[in-house]
Amino acid sequence: MGRVYFWVSVAWVSGVLLSLFFGLDPDQAGLILTELRLPRLLLALSVGGALAISGLVLQTTLGNPLAEPYTLGVASGAALGAALGSSWDGAGGALSLESGATLGASVAILLLLRGLRKRSRSGDSMILGGVMLSLLLAGFLSLWMGLADPSGVRSIQFWLLGDLGRATYRTAVPVLALGLVGMVYFISASAKLDAFLFGEAEVEGFGVSLEKSRRMFVLWVSVLVGFCVSSAGMIGFVGLAAPHVLRRVAGTALHRHLVPLCWIFGGAVLAVGDALARGIARPKEIPVGAVMVVVGVPVFFWIHARMRGRVES
Repeated sequence: MGRVYFWVSVAWVSGVLLSLFFGLDPDQAGLILTELRLPRLLLALSVGGALAISGLVLQTTLGNPLAEPYTLGVASGAALGAALGSSWDGAGGALSLESGATLGASVAILLLLRGLRKRSRSGDSMILGGVMLSLLLAGFLSLWMGLADPSGVRSIQFWLLGDLGRATYRTAVPVLALGLVGMVYFISASAKLDAFLFGEAEVEGFGVSLEKSRRMFVLWVSVLVGFCVSSAGMIGFVGLAAPHVLRRVAGTALHRHLVPLCWIFGGAVLAVGDALARGIARPKEIPVGAVMVVVGVPVFFWIHARMRGRVES
């Protein structure tokens, strides 16, 4: 396991260096590093780590390897909540935006869980339900865009595409702090997360209250996703790919190892993705959400194909 931590740390350091120095103009290096790239890097590491942990927890507690905030419609709910929260930008400001995103994420995942029977949560029904929920929330978001002020419609593109270009220390530090607290919490709850691996029928035998634990974990995920979406927009598939890669590389399902590894690796993945988004089409910049989708969709189909192969065999 020490070797896994070493190579994941190497990936994290590589992502940090690539994000900071890729395509850097030497004549303005100091200003660009301190004012632009460092807060952007902090936000990428924070959001990537939080989304990777969120995907891991959702996959474990819901018993579905394709579960993550993007595929389940949680990110869409957070985006709609952020849009509605931004409408109250007076005294509330960023607080209204972040609380709206968190509330939207919570409502989305509660609607999904309420709409599915327990025996459907581990099959294609959950993913289909997540897709339908995403479409429904996208419809409400379109209605909001049609009725809102044009300036607000232009700003919502930030959440729809996923972008780290607006990163500041004020937006990055709270997400970083919350992500670290969330990581510590899930590490402390790793025994309960491990119990879910034995199946819902066996969890109670480990002294774990199934529904109470799931509600608490989902609440934490909703808060993490809400803060991520309010600060960086909708960035998908980090939460899907990172846990699966680490399970295969680490060869373990124990969450006391997977949770910190996901936080480190998820941050590295998003930092590299952001560097590519800035450098692929210079001087233009591609939204990092688009880059992650292009990378993540093939991973999604690969995982889905493996799942179907196991069922058919």
